Amino acid sequence: MRTGAYLLLAFPFVVVAYQGFPVPFVTLPPIIRASAIAVILGYSTNALLRREGRSIADYRVSFSLLSAKDLLVGFASGFMLFGIGVVSLRAALPFEWVFNPSVSIMSLMGAAIYHLATNACEELAWRGYAFDSLTRLVGLWPSQAIVALVAACFHVVCGWTWGVALVSTTAGSVLFGLVFYRWRSLPAAVGVHSAWNWTRDLLFGAGAGTSFLTPRGTETWTATQWSIAQGILVAVTLSASLLLATRLPQRPSPDVQTA
Repeated sequence: MRTGAYLLLAFPFVVVAYQGFPVPFVTLPPIIRASAIAVILGYSTNALLRREGRSIADYRVSFSLLSAKDLLVGFASGFMLFGIGVVSLRAALPFEWVFNPSVSIMSLMGAAIYHLATNACEELAWRGYAFDSLTRLVGLWPSQAIVALVAACFHVVCGWTWGVALVSTTAGSVLFGLVFYRWRSLPAAVGVHSAWNWTRDLLFGAGAGTSFLTPRGTETWTATQWSIAQGILVAVTLSASLLLATRLPQRPSPDVQTA
């Protein structure tokens, strides 16, 4: 019941982190808003874990070198993973990059902080207490399916189509869930998630200050070519997930834990 209640209550908080408060006169800068929501979700996670004799430090969330290392390694891994996808896109589809003269260091840093804050909200909501509790109750893969569906619904609420949400978001959810499960580290999952989104903006942005390179030629892609692009990125994500799935730690089954 606590797991279901946490998922239900965390959902609107993550929506607020991305889209703002429903009350028009309550306005905060996006980074401040997302950071505040992340703190609320982190405090709630820690409170729930303390009821079970644990703490959020069990997920490597603390002011420590270990947490910082997990975040940095996860970020570097997410950057390289999207880089593999980009190389594959460039080889398979017709487009080229041009340097974006409006790019700025401050904008790039601001975008990185924004993605770290918003993706911390998502990982605390989907892959923290809720996912950990579900894996104890029903096992890893049923938990992956439940959390992926919740994440897909969230992205639909934020404007994505069901087709994209159920394919791309599910692939990402599986990867981030496996990262958390493999290392028991929320910072690692946040790092991979935020780096993927930040690198996407860096190389495929619309010419804003957060885009280092701007693609030319994607505007003439057909629907089939866009589907190929999505398929390539999903394939890269699932390949990384498959690699992680072969290196998961052995843990007791839900029946054994219950007994």
